[in-house]
Amino acid sequence: MKLSLKRLIAYWLDFVILAVVLVGVQLLLYTVTSGFPFDYFDKGFEIESWVVLSMSLPVWAYFISFEKARRQTLGKRLLKLVVVDERKSTLSFVQALGRTFVRLLPWELTHLIILVPDPWWDVEEPSNQALIFIPNLLIVAYIVVLFANKGRRGIHDYVARTKVKEL
Repeated sequence: MKLSLKRLIAYWLDFVILAVVLVGVQLLLYTVTSGFPFDYFDKGFEIESWVVLSMSLPVWAYFISFEKARRQTLGKRLLKLVVVDERKSTLSFVQALGRTFVRLLPWELTHLIILVPDPWWDVEEPSNQALIFIPNLLIVAYIVVLFANKGRRGIHDYVARTKVKEL
């Protein structure tokens, strides 16, 4: 299988794992607290703050900690991939943070655009609706770059001076 496809599948696996765990925790919290905090937040900044605390931070911690400590996330491990710096050694914290920042930028921008200043489901026509093209264009650029260099480096790898290789 091509490295580009293996990387995309590994990323998808990571998000499935994270979604199962984090959504499971959210459902448990909702059940145990009879709806708190979900039934109490209605302003965009409140919902965005909750999303950052309960979803974004754990996802960031997952990618940073696994790539820093083990050079691979669970998805990469399943597909026998490893991330290395230019000297083929373990990533520094700054490299892991940089990779994660760039990799998750479209995801974080989407949250902001949809939730702030008002959640899209609370307004007839969101004023910032055209901005949703930005994260989508970033995703397309990420995929194009990944396939253009046969999966060795994504945009986040260029920024962090890393690459992914097969074991």
